[in-house]
Amino acid sequence: MSTNENSRVSRRGFMKAAGLGAASSALGALTISSAQAQEDLWDEEFDVVVAGSGGAALAGAIGALHGGASVVILEKAAFIGGTTGKSGGGSWVPNNKWMKSEFGQQDDKETFLRYVAKVSFPELYNDKSPTFGMTDHHWAQLNAFWDNAAPVFEKLDEVGALPAKVFTSWDGKPAPDYHGQIAENGQILGRQLAVNVDGKNGSGADMIDFMSIYAEDNGAEIRTENRVVKIVREEGGRVVGVHVETADGVNRIRAKKGVIFGTGGFTHNPHMRTQFLRTPVLGGCAVPTNEGDLINMSAELGVKLGNLNEAWNQQVILEQVLEFSSVPSGVFFLGGDSSIAVNKFGKRMYDEKYVYPERTRSHQVYDQWTGEYPNLYQIFIFDDGAREFGGYEIPRVGADLPKHVITGNTLEELAENIQARFDSLSERIGTYKLDDAFLDNLKETITRYNGFAETGVDTDFHRGEAPIDAYFHYITVDKGNKNPYIAAISDTGPYYAILLGAGTLDTKGGPVFDTNGQVLDVKDNPIPGFYVAGNASASPSGKSYLGGGGTLGLGITFGYLAGQHAASQEA
Repeated sequence: MSTNENSRVSRRGFMKAAGLGAASSALGALTISSAQAQEDLWDEEFDVVVAGSGGAALAGAIGALHGGASVVILEKAAFIGGTTGKSGGGSWVPNNKWMKSEFGQQDDKETFLRYVAKVSFPELYNDKSPTFGMTDHHWAQLNAFWDNAAPVFEKLDEVGALPAKVFTSWDGKPAPDYHGQIAENGQILGRQLAVNVDGKNGSGADMIDFMSIYAEDNGAEIRTENRVVKIVREEGGRVVGVHVETADGVNRIRAKKGVIFGTGGFTHNPHMRTQFLRTPVLGGCAVPTNEGDLINMSAELGVKLGNLNEAWNQQVILEQVLEFSSVPSGVFFLGGDSSIAVNKFGKRMYDEKYVYPERTRSHQVYDQWTGEYPNLYQIFIFDDGAREFGGYEIPRVGADLPKHVITGNTLEELAENIQARFDSLSERIGTYKLDDAFLDNLKETITRYNGFAETGVDTDFHRGEAPIDAYFHYITVDKGNKNPYIAAISDTGPYYAILLGAGTLDTKGGPVFDTNGQVLDVKDNPIPGFYVAGNASASPSGKSYLGGGGTLGLGITFGYLAGQHAASQEA
């Protein structure tokens, strides 16, 4: 198997994986007696079985290998890497050694705990509480994360499984956290790590290359197109194996020490998205095999589920996600200086330069008077000046315009064409009408925004003031503005617009787990032999995206701890 080829994610791979995800086998659990567990009910056996092959799953496999266990890695898709393979490869790791050695940054545990409590559970935050308002469960998890994240990543770096460095921006500086402007953050830099590829920031595909090669070189077997469809549990509670759907039929694999799930979330399960998530979501960046398989299987085992209403939020281009729910990439930032995002009323909703998870939250605002989501679909508007500035989804001057870019020589024409585009999508999104006052409000919004360009201060949404704003937006054209992130929108066209919807990098709810990565039952007791990590689990980050790499920092840490704990169990 070519690890390099399997870890690269392609659109053709998406489609093949999507077909596999439609397999007909019923997902569930099977209970057997202790005597049966020792009988000839198995086709093969390993100490530890790992389901999934993204960062969290591979960390689980490596942790088990370091504990001396035999390991098989089962990947549902036709390629390895999961959503990690198409990610930026960043990992949020507090108190790591590189932030100290490379940039002289000193982390602090109390500051860390105050920060995660404030942004993960804002409704519970209490700066006078010994747990800052967090539940005892989350307090234990996040203390364990602080205590173990840096040692885990340093160990992976030491053995060559995941070389690391501080993730640096276009200006060579370390990353601030996503909420670096709040007092509880302490303005600490450098918690985000990158895969170190010859001294440069590597990608998620590089992460999968390093980790999968290390796992295979150290004895793990990796199998693609192997979908876990049943969890096998002894009477009395212990998980002892899995049933796996393959091209040749069902394979029954005994796990002598444990099963670790790192199978991702449920972004591409429309029923779960509708039933669980607060934000109306059409899809996202997760690979199409992320359909919530573990939730369905674990439901029969009395597992405690948590955080199902949350996701790693990510705006998406509406027409892309309607075409195929697993988009190549989400809208990580809104580029350009002479650009704004408005709702159906023609009004701005946020700092357009702020980080993607928090912008996406605006889509879930509900108006009880009209009975609708006024920000459900949004319109990102820019001019030729922004095209000179450039930025992620804005085509530069001279470049061909993608079909999802709407144009108009005047604001009146642009508004007409925006509504016409919504109308053309009505069979897929329903009727969505711009408010009658959209055009008048848009003109007022632009006039007010242009005033901010003159003063350099956005008194409505503080555009350009948050540390993460500068980190995400490289200034390629110096126009001499008082605020380089705000330039006046032209009085004359042409104008351009892109329709935005709410999506995810992936969801972040599932089985609740303890500090060893063990899945808990509804009475908060760990289920022996059953482990989870990453987006398949109930993330201890709660509502927040703590910083760049928040998904992988937590997933890899608890995945590794799960592997270590599983390997330490009696066979």
